[in-house]
Amino acid sequence: MLHAERADVSGELAEILKQGPVPGMAAAFIADGEITAAGAAGLRMAGGEEKVLLGDRFHLGSCTKSMTATLAALMVGDGKLEWDQTVEKSFPGIEIHPSRAGTTLRQLLSNTSGCATEVPGELWKTLWKEGVPEEEQRDLLVKGILTSEAAHAPGTRYEYSNAGFSIAGAMLEKAAEKPYDQLLRERLFDPLGMRSAGFGAPATVKAPDQPHGHTLINGKAVPVPPGHQADNPAAITPAGRVHASILDFARYTSLHLGTEERPALTKAQLDLLHQPVAPSKDYALGWQVVERPWAGGTALTHTGTNTMFFAVMWLSPSRKFAAVAACNLGGNDGAKACDEAVSLLIHRHLKEAGK
Repeated sequence: MLHAERADVSGELAEILKQGPVPGMAAAFIADGEITAAGAAGLRMAGGEEKVLLGDRFHLGSCTKSMTATLAALMVGDGKLEWDQTVEKSFPGIEIHPSRAGTTLRQLLSNTSGCATEVPGELWKTLWKEGVPEEEQRDLLVKGILTSEAAHAPGTRYEYSNAGFSIAGAMLEKAAEKPYDQLLRERLFDPLGMRSAGFGAPATVKAPDQPHGHTLINGKAVPVPPGHQADNPAAITPAGRVHASILDFARYTSLHLGTEERPALTKAQLDLLHQPVAPSKDYALGWQVVERPWAGGTALTHTGTNTMFFAVMWLSPSRKFAAVAACNLGGNDGAKACDEAVSLLIHRHLKEAGK
């Protein structure tokens, strides 16, 4: 079977970049397991000369959350733990605060666990200290949250929380007796061929070898140097510190479209991951669930940002296609550029498909 030639949309992305301060971006479209359009435009670093390439790595922020939930589904399928496993069972050495009694893995992965949006200030400062290994950082986060009073009773309210997903990641680590990053690489990245995937800000001191994150100062994008301040603390890796190329980002979505055989997830497992968890009506396990005409009904989406990058993914499970975009500036400008890119790709596909 001959595959259709992949369309290069780099020129269209360059036009989007002209509308605002975003230095560089990439986007891709995948349908029935095949990447049919992709492009990259702009600069790795504002004020520099290195152009963004299609294989460059972008920080995906909270798009990592669905990856953590996917890892959980794989491990539940293996019998390593259960969706309704409690924090008491996973962390027997921690004196769980009574208000958090019975908090489950499912609740942590659906933002219904009673964890607050913000990590308490003093604990957050502790996590920012340099030189603390990631697993030790996560242990500090888990203990700090689980021994304190919950924002509300588990299972009674939706509240977006990086801490909740980070605790879930720690539960997976305990069950597998392996670090989260190793687990995600072995169970998700390697089987999907996501060779570019890694953790933290993608650029190194060999600047500008990869896109740099940027902050907006007086209307201009200012690059953030590689190092400690270039990303959030490693403790919250399960909530939002994966980076990958736009092509590998697209390959990841094929798993949730049901067009990717590895790693194996059954339709029942995918349905569970994509089903909103009460009391929320539109947040599932690492996914926002909405209705869109272009999707033929239900669409899955999530955004991600560490405030210096922005990424977004939109999926149509029934029509088996997805659009992804990422750029190296956060905030409203990054969100706007990525939204315009995925809109371009979706409408382009629908026009070609005659829908």
